[in-house]
Parts: sequence; C-alpha cells; structure tokens
Amino acid sequence: MKIHFVGHACIVAECPDTSILMDPWLFGKIFNDSWSLLPEPKFDQAMLDKVDYIWLSHEHPDHCHFPTLDSFPAEFKARVTVLFQDRDYTKVFGALRKIGYQRFKRLPHRVVVPLSDKPDATKVYCYHAGLMDSALAVLGQWQVVFNANDARISAGECKGILADVGHVDVLLNQFSLAAYAGFEPHEKYLPQRAKQILENVSSVHRALDVKVTIPFASFMYFSSLDNKYVNNFVNSARDAASYLTRHDQRAAVLYPGDTLEVGVERDSSRALAQFDQLPGVDERTYDPIESKTMPEIVAAYATLAAHMRDKYSMVLLRMLHRVTIRIPDLDKTVAFRLAEGGLVEIDNSTEPDLVINSQPLWFGLKFPFGFQTLGVSARFKLLRNFSNWKFHRILFSLNNGGIFLRPKYLLTAEMLSYVRTRLGGGLRQSIHYYRTSL
Repeated sequence: MKIHFVGHACIVAECPDTSILMDPWLFGKIFNDSWSLLPEPKFDQAMLDKVDYIWLSHEHPDHCHFPTLDSFPAEFKARVTVLFQDRDYTKVFGALRKIGYQRFKRLPHRVVVPLSDKPDATKVYCYHAGLMDSALAVLGQWQVVFNANDARISAGECKGILADVGHVDVLLNQFSLAAYAGFEPHEKYLPQRAKQILENVSSVHRALDVKVTIPFASFMYFSSLDNKYVNNFVNSARDAASYLTRHDQRAAVLYPGDTLEVGVERDSSRALAQFDQLPGVDERTYDPIESKTMPEIVAAYATLAAHMRDKYSMVLLRMLHRVTIRIPDLDKTVAFRLAEGGLVEIDNSTEPDLVINSQPLWFGLKFPFGFQTLGVSARFKLLRNFSNWKFHRILFSLNNGGIFLRPKYLLTAEMLSYVRTRLGGGLRQSIHYYRTSL
C-alpha cells in the first residue's frame, strides 16, 4: 500500500486493487475565511483516473470541502463512490448529489467492510468518534493504515479498534492547534494546549502500537488579523517529529507531493527542510476584519433564540445565565439570555464575558455551526464566566448535531438509534467541551 500526501488532511491511499481519496481541501479559505492552506496542496489530476472512492471523515470544510469536490470532472463524480459514516449521511449525500455525485456507500460503526466481492479485496473500517468525527482504517492483505485525522480517540478506544482490525502499521494524526477556547492570557494557555496535542499523538501511537505516525491535518494557518496571534504557538511538523522521536516512536514527515510506501523506511529530512522554508508568521497574508451592523446581529440572534426555545425546554435554558459581549469594531457591548428576550445593547462600562468582533459574532448567531466555527477560528476572547459559556457551547454543539432535547424531538426512532450507537462518544466529547471549551 502507498500513501500519497496531497496537503493538510488530504491523502490518496493506493492499494493493489483500488485507490481512496480522503478529505480533499485543495484551495480557498474556510471557517468563515479564517483558515488558509500552508503549504499549498500538490495534486496530480491524473491520479483521479485511479481513484474509485472518496472518503469524507466529517462535515468540517477542511475535510468535506464542497468547492473542491465540485471542481472535479463530471465523469469522475459520476463514477466514484463516496464513503461516509452512516450518521447524518442524508444531508451530506443530498448536497453531493446536487453537484453531480451519484454513488454512495454508508459505513457503519466498527464494522470491517470489503470494497468488492473479491476474496483479497481491500477493506475499510470506520470508527465513529463523538458527535461528528470519524476515523478510517484501510485494510490490505497484510497492511493496515489508520487515518485518525481530527477524531479524539482515547487509549481505551484504541483497545477496541485493535480488537477489530488486528494491528495498525501506519497512523495519520492531527498534530497542531485547530481551535482555541479564547482563554486569556493566551500566552499561558496556548502553549499548554499545543503540548497536550503532541502528548495525544504520542499516546495514540503507543496505544495502537503502530510502526510509524505521519503528522498531518494541521497544514494551515490562522489567516485573519484577529486570529493571527495563534500562529505563534502552533506545533510545526518538526516539533511533532521531534516529540515522537524523544519518546522512541517513529515519525514519517511528508511534504505535499511525497509518497510513503507502507513498510519501507523513510528519511524525513528533505520534507522537514521544505517545511522550514515556508514563510514565517509575519510574512503571510492576513484578511482585514469585516464588520456587520447591529440590526444584522440582532436579527440573527432573534432567529437563533426562537429556534433554541422550540428545540430545548425552558427548564434547561433557564439554567444558562446571561452572556455579555464586547464588540470592539462597533464600540458596543451587548447581552443576551436564551430563556428571555432579544439581544440588547448595554453600557460599555459593563465588564464583558467575551470579546468578539461584529462579523464573527454575526456568523456565530446566523448559522447552526456558527459557534463551533467561532471556536475553530479562534476569533474571540473569553474573559470571565467560563462555566456559563462552556454550557452554551455544549448546547450549541448539540443543536448543530441535531440533538434536540425536547421529548417530541428526542424520542424518535432515528434519535434513539443514534443515542444507542454514539452516546458514549458524544458524552466523551461533551465532557471534553466542558473541560476545555474547544
């Protein structure tokens, strides 16, 4: 088996009988124009002739990037089969049909699925993680590659994965900052978070007993003026490789366009040198801060609050306290409480819980995924009342995942099936949100 690294979280797994393109994001900015690719991906369009499957790990745009998916030739879109976890597949498959994709295959949780009827066919194994993420193992006759990407997998989960797939030769894992909770001072918290991520990479390497880890899914930079600061604290590919080496674990660093043949030793020095030559933090391009008006923000909040009061009981919403937000670019301070009225302006002398510019605040209120995007984009500061905001984040995350806690929405066949298959992962992820607000 060969692994062709394209860029960020995108690879092509080339097997003797088939090839799988994974999580293609090849151009453009994402997460409310807050992330940019670095380095640029390198993809040979001729490789599409060999690709029979596209696997999309989850709906975040650095993994399921619709402009990239739409850019592929019509013939390819008609021929290729899209692989996706069998939770929330209807929305994803429906959107892909609209841009020309015709063939789809749902992957159940923790089931090894042959990709053809041949006795020696390549198999895949999807592990559903938390409320949204998934990981994929590709099983050849003798080799297993496990793409963990963004999935937060614990050592205990690794035991179950090994019981299912037997062994893992190569692990691909995210290695750097991909969100921030906004805690201040960030100079204190961001280095801690970056270190935690490297510790997790090493822990999963150890728990899966892999031969080599490929650090990936972190080849981007925070590209707005109000999140530029995060770039000073990210882990580099060299940081990830060095950390693994210090813990007697092998790393294989790939630069876009590189290929690793599973089971063959690889020298990472050339790829590391290429990463070292990339533009520094102050040499990159950053977008100015866009503004929205107060009427736009108030209208977005009104729609969100009405939705939340319909989907969640007032008993639950009353447990959430008031949130106060300073909007620097408008020189205003606002407050809201979901169980009560609208979003209102208050005196600027009020000490805020959060500091958010108007456009990312509007975006957070406007879209079901907006506050998750706010955390991923790191375009806010959290100054006080941490627990109250953590519970808001958990509730907004449940809402985005379609987990509505009124009985008429919760006690349905589809929702009960979801709870049965993914409750454990959802609880783990919710606990993680509570502890870190990431």
